[in-house]
Amino acid sequence: MAFAVMNVVGTTPDQAAVLAAEVERGSFQEIAGHAGFRSARLYRAEDDTQVVTITEWESRDHFLAYRQSEAGRRAVATAVTAHPKISFYEVVGIVRGA
Repeated sequence: MAFAVMNVVGTTPDQAAVLAAEVERGSFQEIAGHAGFRSARLYRAEDDTQVVTITEWESRDHFLAYRQSEAGRRAVATAVTAHPKISFYEVVGIVRGA
């Protein structure tokens, strides 16, 4: 099954849109070409206190290869300054709409 990574970053209402735009312009554009990459989603909480990214990979090994790449190391160096809460998941089920 696939492997997913969730990053949750706390923010303030006046910075939420800026943070979301930075993520979309930066790491989201670089990640798309990596082997094993499936998808990325970017969420902004309704109260603008969190920005969440969820990336999905073919496997944990594909994600680890990305993390060890130059682009992956840059993404980690940038993300670490925002002090994200990072969680890792094995995807065990998917339901898609019509």
